[in-house]
Amino acid sequence: MKRSSALCLLAAATLAVPVQALAYWQWRDANGRMVYSDVPPSAAAAKVLRAPGRFAGEFQPVDAANATAPATAAPAAPPPAKASAKPAAAPAPTAEEAFQKRREASLKAATEEARKETEAAEREARCAQLRSYANGLQQGMRAAVAGPDGSLQHLNSDQRQAEMLKTNASLEKNCS
Repeated sequence: MKRSSALCLLAAATLAVPVQALAYWQWRDANGRMVYSDVPPSAAAAKVLRAPGRFAGEFQPVDAANATAPATAAPAAPPPAKASAKPAAAPAPTAEEAFQKRREASLKAATEEARKETEAAEREARCAQLRSYANGLQQGMRAAVAGPDGSLQHLNSDQRQAEMLKTNASLEKNCS
């Protein structure tokens, strides 16, 4: 008795897997890529290759206008055109196009955030160097600047004072 119920359970589990594995849609999108999904394609899908419980090629997408009408009812006549009719709106983007737009926006935002973080880190490093230089000038450490010919020229007290003022002004402007 136990053996027969175990075999029945095993057979039911074996048969259930292929049924679920076949419950998917398969079609080629506008770019020619093969798409697999558990959700039916939009009306823009050119040819459905596989539909759950149907043969390939039988599926015909339903228009949104006809989706609400019962299947047995005759199709309703289109509403009369108004004189001030607006131009037809662009078709709604497909799921793939919407995904690509979201992905591009996300990548763009991430790139912009990384650029801002890099700029902030570089700015902080320059400010740290500038603070260190200003601290050295205030403590009276010997300082030199490059001359027009590339040689080092040590600063005298007047030049040191002018360099301190210039450094402090740059710190206030860029590192506050």
